[in-house]
Amino acid sequence: MASDRRREGKEDRCLLVAGGGIVLLILLALVMAPGCTTVPGDGTDDSWRTTELTDVRTGEVFSVSRFADRPVLIQTFTITCPVCMQQQEEITRLEQEGSIPFIMIGLDIDPNGDAASLLRYAEQKGYAGRYARSPPDMTRSLVDRFGMGVLSPARAPLILVCPDGTAGLLAPGVKSAGDLSRVLSGCP
Repeated sequence: MASDRRREGKEDRCLLVAGGGIVLLILLALVMAPGCTTVPGDGTDDSWRTTELTDVRTGEVFSVSRFADRPVLIQTFTITCPVCMQQQEEITRLEQEGSIPFIMIGLDIDPNGDAASLLRYAEQKGYAGRYARSPPDMTRSLVDRFGMGVLSPARAPLILVCPDGTAGLLAPGVKSAGDLSRVLSGCP
């Protein structure tokens, strides 16, 4: 009789652990679900479109909204992130092909970063695009609009802004030049 109670106790614990594991798997699936998302936050703060940025290579001041005539890819990254470098190589490859006109904006989101380090990085690597430090207000606005995924450089976050004004966070992971070409071609 005592052994039956111990066995039932073990079975109850196993069911509890298994149930908790299932819940954890469901939550992970929801968080990691691929695709393009548009409004994880309340989406009311679109100041990221008009925030003034300074290109570290040229000193030119610009904003995302300035490029309403063609698609814009915004990559949030840090200069020490190997996955980010892989993504930037693919973007540069696409830009060198020249088949689709687009603007690439690399936003350094490292709170400890600085413009001088970003400039050295951009010049040494020779990646395509404009490179700027993301001001804290812009970073907050991006998180409000697209969710915390924009703060995870290892997920190779890319935001696509189409000429019609629609914007979405692309699925996580490094996207090839071919993948990016297809995504950019689908911009309305």
